Amino acid sequence: MKKISLVILFLILMLSLGYSRSSTDFDLRRTFLIYTEGDSEISSLLDYNLKTIMQQQGKYKVVTRDDIFLKNISDILGKSDKIDLDVDFLVYIKILESFPNKEITPDLVWWEYNIIAKCEVIKVSTGESFYSQIFSSQGTYTVGRYQSDLEAYFSARRNAVNNLTTYIVMSLNNLFKIKANILRIEDSYVYIDAGENIGVHKGMMFEFVNTIEYQGQSLDKYEGVLIAEEVWDFESKLKILEAPRSFDYKNENVCVIENPYLSPFRNVVDVYYLNESFQRNGFGFEIGIDNYKHFYMGTDFQFLFEKNLLSFDIDLKLGYLNYFTQRDSILFLGTSIGLKNVSTKEGNSYVYFKLTPKTEFSYYLNKKIGLNCGLGYNILLPQKSELDLGNNLTINLGISIRF
Repeated sequence: MKKISLVILFLILMLSLGYSRSSTDFDLRRTFLIYTEGDSEISSLLDYNLKTIMQQQGKYKVVTRDDIFLKNISDILGKSDKIDLDVDFLVYIKILESFPNKEITPDLVWWEYNIIAKCEVIKVSTGESFYSQIFSSQGTYTVGRYQSDLEAYFSARRNAVNNLTTYIVMSLNNLFKIKANILRIEDSYVYIDAGENIGVHKGMMFEFVNTIEYQGQSLDKYEGVLIAEEVWDFESKLKILEAPRSFDYKNENVCVIENPYLSPFRNVVDVYYLNESFQRNGFGFEIGIDNYKHFYMGTDFQFLFEKNLLSFDIDLKLGYLNYFTQRDSILFLGTSIGLKNVSTKEGNSYVYFKLTPKTEFSYYLNKKIGLNCGLGYNILLPQKSELDLGNNLTINLGISIRF
């Protein structure tokens, strides 16, 4: 019985050691040490914000000065040759200046809080500083009925620290981009040889990289938009949101690289000529968002003119997008809901609730510029009014810009 117990204990020990070693080998993410100097309250809040956001993001392993001894920090900052830390990079942030400012107008009172900080990234193994940047951040908060002067001050400071945190994290993500090879392509999905082991996380944005030889030199061309939809230990599944236009992404020289400045949303601006009931002419201006998943939402402003009338409309536009040929052509089916304000030559003003079912077609000449046309039908309420405009047909022709 004693021998059996010893054998079981030995097996448990070996399995524990094996699991510990495999876990260490699996996690190949870079380890960052966050250290902030300067204003103690701002430094503590910034340390906490950076560690929390970077750990939630999952791309890095993060420690702060609370996790190690101060003498090791001194060694790194002093570029000592004898550095013994399980850390890849030191992110050293110095608060250079912080100052609040209270703004007072006849209608509003608010606090502005400004922070100027220097961020330096040091490679721990060599003591080499290879990145340095000065950031300026501002936070504001209004003093109101339910927000005292002191509470607005601290809220403005917190907003300034939050903004500074965002700037630093975005810079680190851009500095340490993840690059991966393409394993296979299935329809609109790309599988890559990188996963949680090196910090890929769901929602991470990528683009294609095509390496070509030109005059004896290797040149990289970046194009396209991808998003990580599923992430496993050593592999990830990316959805192609925009395919490259200038090269074939199925080429063997093409890989993918992280781009933190890309967005899973695409902004669209339309400027167009508008006709209503073949009587009133005008123009419109629209700002909207396309989420690459067939959904569109925008705000529409319209100005219409007739001999004795001036009309201003503001609408919320919602609808379904049907993509054709890699999104070069788009069909919109949806509706606009809003208000129509009509002013007459005599000085009278009338307001109508407006519901407009509509369809639109856009054709893009290149990645950003396109032509669009649309057809709609305005349903105005109340139906009976001193100024009876009636329900009417609308036609629009214009230019679309997306970015």
